[in-house]
Amino acid sequence: MDNKQLRFFLEICTELSFSKAARKLFVTQQALSKAIKNLENELGISLFYRTNAGITLTEYGKYLEKKSRHVLEEFDMIMQDMNNMKNNEQGEVRAAFSFGVMSALSPDLISEFQKNHPRIQLKIEEYPDKECEEAVLSEKAAVGFTIAPVAPDLFDYKTIKRDRMCLIVNRSNPLCQKDAVEFSELKDQKFIIVNENFKLYHNFMKGCIAAGFRPQIYHTTMEMILVQKLAGSNKGIGVSVLFISENIPDTCAVTFADDSFTWEVCLITKKNAAVDHATGLFIDYICGIHDLHVPDYKDK
Repeated sequence: MDNKQLRFFLEICTELSFSKAARKLFVTQQALSKAIKNLENELGISLFYRTNAGITLTEYGKYLEKKSRHVLEEFDMIMQDMNNMKNNEQGEVRAAFSFGVMSALSPDLISEFQKNHPRIQLKIEEYPDKECEEAVLSEKAAVGFTIAPVAPDLFDYKTIKRDRMCLIVNRSNPLCQKDAVEFSELKDQKFIIVNENFKLYHNFMKGCIAAGFRPQIYHTTMEMILVQKLAGSNKGIGVSVLFISENIPDTCAVTFADDSFTWEVCLITKKNAAVDHATGLFIDYICGIHDLHVPDYKDK
């Protein structure tokens, strides 16, 4: 039983006619009859006597009419109070984003939150990964969105998005014929990659060193677009994230055979720090959109 069924039921009680009630509710008589039939089946009772002369309420129907009017009045009051609370919400959210994270999350991330909470001001800054975390630690930002791994002694965090790491390979390179590559196959290649301020750099270096070599770095940059352009010009192999690496001219995106080599976006707050109401709303909003059911690193 839901409030829509109850509203349909009460309109029929008022009009004592399915056709009149349907017109008042702007629904078809067939849809109205089906809704009431479903309600009767759910309750296991008949709510109306149907005769050639019209309809009347059964004893069950009379009882439901009496009780449901009060229930719907209470429900409407609750919804009105909730809307008033939302419209009166005020505050400021200071959020730090690592470069690239905004584009990885929902395109309308900010506008949708502002639409639902027009009196809450969002102040957003973008940083390299390390600076993003420093902004949260220094309390310049109340919440951050950075790349794993995250230090569990410094932050409370939740993984909200995960994507495969990949190589941007010029089509003239034989690696482009592979579906996936092992780190060990990359020993003699040269790479274009974001610089040491990004977790992607360190995660890639760690994978290569575990395979027994230090990679040849041709160029480091702050801009992923330059990684793509240089890889397309065959200056080296770009190291990137799959969602921004497909359909780049003259290249193919080749993933790693090790499917644990991923790019993970983590929502972070300073360890054991309380967040204000506005920030809490923003965190709940982001987690609701990006509930991927992926484990946090601290749970592994």
